[in-house]
Amino acid sequence: MPNVPLARPDRLTKPERRPYLSVILTLLPLISSVMLWVALNNLGMTGEGVPGFIKTLLLPVAAYMVSYATYRMAIEKSATLVSVGFNAAAFVGLISILIVGAGMFMATMPGLIIRQVEERRLQAYVSETEHYVNVRSAAAAQSGRLVPVVTAIAADLAANAACEKQSSCVSLSGGGGYGPAARTLDTLAARAASVRDAIAGGLQQRDNGQAALAAQMAQMETVLADEGTDIWKRRTALRKRDGEIDPLLSGLDEAVPASTLAAYAGELRGGVTLPGQPVATKRIEALLAGYAGNIEAVLGDIGADSVTRPVFPARSGAIQTFAYIGDFAPVAVLTFAVELLFPLTLWAYTVMSLIWARHQDNPEAPAPRDSPFEDLTNLRAIAIPKQDPPRPAATTARRKPGPRRRQAED
Repeated sequence: MPNVPLARPDRLTKPERRPYLSVILTLLPLISSVMLWVALNNLGMTGEGVPGFIKTLLLPVAAYMVSYATYRMAIEKSATLVSVGFNAAAFVGLISILIVGAGMFMATMPGLIIRQVEERRLQAYVSETEHYVNVRSAAAAQSGRLVPVVTAIAADLAANAACEKQSSCVSLSGGGGYGPAARTLDTLAARAASVRDAIAGGLQQRDNGQAALAAQMAQMETVLADEGTDIWKRRTALRKRDGEIDPLLSGLDEAVPASTLAAYAGELRGGVTLPGQPVATKRIEALLAGYAGNIEAVLGDIGADSVTRPVFPARSGAIQTFAYIGDFAPVAVLTFAVELLFPLTLWAYTVMSLIWARHQDNPEAPAPRDSPFEDLTNLRAIAIPKQDPPRPAATTARRKPGPRRRQAED
């Protein structure tokens, strides 16, 4: 028999591809582990040196092993058992997917957005601090209104002292001279002049303090807006700038000290006492009470808008990021889909596919029962047909003749 050459294929045969389900079960945990690695680096959980490298390596690898084993057992074991009616496997499979997926989501999602969350929190703090500084600067600007008030008090006291020396217009006793009332008014005028000079000299210091505070806030905003610098380095720079604000605010308060003016108003409220001159005492005390009222009115306006100094926020943690989940909804939804939604959907479709394949192989087979007692719910009462009661059997025995019948026969 002649040798016949074998037919050769006209094209190369394609290599057999792996089932897409096995590819998905391998890639899905791998993607989750890579996302976890990125999240851990952003959270600052990796550390430095050899321990940090080991932690960076072990956590994602352990997460990959756990998620891969869980998803594979849920798909290959739980879904198969559910398709043949073993419903307890559904509970185990779903719970395992939910626990592993929720853990991966809770660890991954915060790390993906923590830098942006930290920037949002620092922006909010800078805005609150700017508002606080503006309120304090406005209060310092209002304190400048005390200068003309104290200046008017000093001028009025000096005029009353001169009038008392000339014609006793305050004490209304005598024809002038340098008596007790004149000496008291001179002392009060000198005291008012010293207070006036003190607060007038602080106006320039106040203006310098306000300019320094404005420059400080501008520097803080510039540091925060530098997106080319890592947010944690920007946080350190902001913390340093924030510590320089309090000394500037203290200098601003000392420029025109409201506490000193409040004490001076209390001093005026205390009044004076001129022995033997009740009329002069009352008239001078009335003048001083009016001066004190003017100072207290301005001080009340200055303290009306007092606010609390904001506290520099602590470093953002994983829990704080969930308060901003609405601002980063696309990232949260995508992470939720990868870690939870897709594994659950894959498990559900696998169960339905197995049940449908089983039905196609044997369409006449009964549906799997949930429990051995399922048939109890389908019981129906059996109708028993009615029957007539049985009749008594006919008597065939011959009766014995009685006495009368015997006589007749005889």
